[in-house]
Amino acid sequence: MNHPTRPRGDLTRDVVAILGSLSFVCPTGMDIARRLIVAELGARRPDLVVAGGADGVEKLAVAVAGEMGIPFHELIPGTAGWDGPRGIKATNVKLTGLSTRLLRISCVRFRTHGSGWAADRAERVLRRPVRHIVINANGTVDDSGWPSPPEVNP
Repeated sequence: MNHPTRPRGDLTRDVVAILGSLSFVCPTGMDIARRLIVAELGARRPDLVVAGGADGVEKLAVAVAGEMGIPFHELIPGTAGWDGPRGIKATNVKLTGLSTRLLRISCVRFRTHGSGWAADRAERVLRRPVRHIVINANGTVDDSGWPSPPEVNP
């Protein structure tokens, strides 16, 4: 089940990109990731969830969105390589461009290059809010939380 995306450039809707690790050293890491995704989507029900289609957190994110009745869109790279017009980097550029915020759930030991690059791009280049969650080997979680919105001068 793949739902259509929002119009390009429409930042009035809440579109969360969910990216992260393929696996975790913590034996219950994927279960913890599921609970974190369910809590996030329940607390701030987005208009759309976008993910890159990788195994692990990204497949989990679209599965949870589907279970919760939240529209989702998987942007699957045309090749397993990083570079190229259909590679992982190009897919991450599209994914971060579609999103209004990004949630990254990663393993403490396996800092995935793709989701880390996408989070940096969303945060530094596009100025999107990014929440970084790290699941440690013992099952504890380090969570940056969502950044506070910038103050508006009256």
